[in-house]
Amino acid sequence: MFIGITLELENGEEASIRFGDTRDSAAVARCETSKGCAHEIAPDRVPALFRAIDIFYDGDALKSVREVVRKKKAEALFHALHTSPSFLDNPRFLLCPPTWTHESTKELLELYLTGFAPSMLASHFRLSAMEIIEQLSSVVFGDHHLTKDPTKARHQRTWHRDEVLFLASQMQVGRTPTEIAALMDRDSLGIAFKLFQALPVPIPRAVLEEYDIKVRQEPLGDVPLDGKPF
Repeated sequence: MFIGITLELENGEEASIRFGDTRDSAAVARCETSKGCAHEIAPDRVPALFRAIDIFYDGDALKSVREVVRKKKAEALFHALHTSPSFLDNPRFLLCPPTWTHESTKELLELYLTGFAPSMLASHFRLSAMEIIEQLSSVVFGDHHLTKDPTKARHQRTWHRDEVLFLASQMQVGRTPTEIAALMDRDSLGIAFKLFQALPVPIPRAVLEEYDIKVRQEPLGDVPLDGKPF
């Protein structure tokens, strides 16, 4: 027997998860549309998976998935499935915020500037994409209190091209995700996700100086007008 969960993630991706029990009582989950991957989850690891998102598990994976749907934690389940198994074993997973040091934040910014997407950063730091976005937003925009608000009319709805263009224009005039959210009927967490997922968010010079991130100052040399500088 399988239970299907379909959702749109905060970053605009769509995900469809089919979750069920195999004959040997191990859980199996298949992520369709977005990642197209499959996860064979051994019976002794299933409790850690549901504990990570604060869902009760009594040996019946399907029952727990129904509770996931009832409590609207499908997205949390999706992220937990793609989290390092060793990290899931930590009972504090997602129950306390990560500790960001000056050096780890510098590394985060440097990797972002080299082209690392939020999902790649999450994998590198062994955190959820939400925690990555929260730290980037805090450092880059000074926006420390992103919120997820399902009551917003366009919460988790597919982004229209005009919305993205408006988002870019508001970022250019210096508005934070929280300030932009008030104008777009979306929550600030969704706004921040889209900013870092779809747009080249510039890092303020003051932030670059604070974390001693070097900016190239030498000429690029002879670069063809129709070519790439690197």
